Amino acid sequence: MITPPSRCLLCGSGNIQVLDREAAKCNDCALLMNMNTEEQNYSNGGGQSVPDPNKMKWRMLNAELRFKIIRQFLGDHQLFVDIGCGSGEMLAVSKKLFPHHIGFDTNAPLIDHIVNVLRLNAVNSFFEPSLIKEEWRHLPKVIAVSHVLEHLSEPMTLMKKIDAFMAPGDLLYIEVPLYTGRSFTKQKYAWNLWNPEHVALYSITAMEFIASELGLAILDKNCRIFARGSRSGKTLVKLFLSSPLRFLYHLATKPTHLSMADVMIRDYGYMVLKK
Repeated sequence: MITPPSRCLLCGSGNIQVLDREAAKCNDCALLMNMNTEEQNYSNGGGQSVPDPNKMKWRMLNAELRFKIIRQFLGDHQLFVDIGCGSGEMLAVSKKLFPHHIGFDTNAPLIDHIVNVLRLNAVNSFFEPSLIKEEWRHLPKVIAVSHVLEHLSEPMTLMKKIDAFMAPGDLLYIEVPLYTGRSFTKQKYAWNLWNPEHVALYSITAMEFIASELGLAILDKNCRIFARGSRSGKTLVKLFLSSPLRFLYHLATKPTHLSMADVMIRDYGYMVLKK
């Protein structure tokens, strides 16, 4: 028998609405909690293996597009910290913008690939500031937490640890899958990102709760999708035919660093925060 959550995993509120056997929603911060999760162990790879060259190409493009969002806010930031660095593509791109970088992940095969194949700095560990070189810790920095929070049953524990590490002027990039985007709205629980690995899906409101709770300024918030095929002519035609008036509205109003697919499909939410 499935036991509904008594409190929200994000904000701790007891104002929980059980929707069905799959999900419960927090009526205060608008987090959607998965009631059918399974404990995952990625230490020896799990379901996340080193990407093949074709998949890595798209992952690298996706990382470039994330930095297109972040770089408009960069000043004298000298260190990039990627928490949940995965296969290392954001670390690879960060070398173009920062003199120093380091990634954290508990997936040993991926860390081995990052360190010994990509020749990048990464640690096989949960985020731990003491593992960063002493001379780097107090540098102006940018921290990324991309597609990590949906795996955590206590996301604010990590966020408060990150906030304690940040100094005034430091930036934080957060990205999570949204249940308010087109894929979940259409497919519901058949969407591949609704799975036992993810304890929750987010909304922009839930993301705003994080910023408010930490007292961080929101420099940018919006939606995006994974890069594969998102900028093709075929995708643009499909988006136009699906909703011509909405397409024209977004064409005239969207930020230049986002694509039409980003603002119309809206599967992932992001925020750039400043201490």
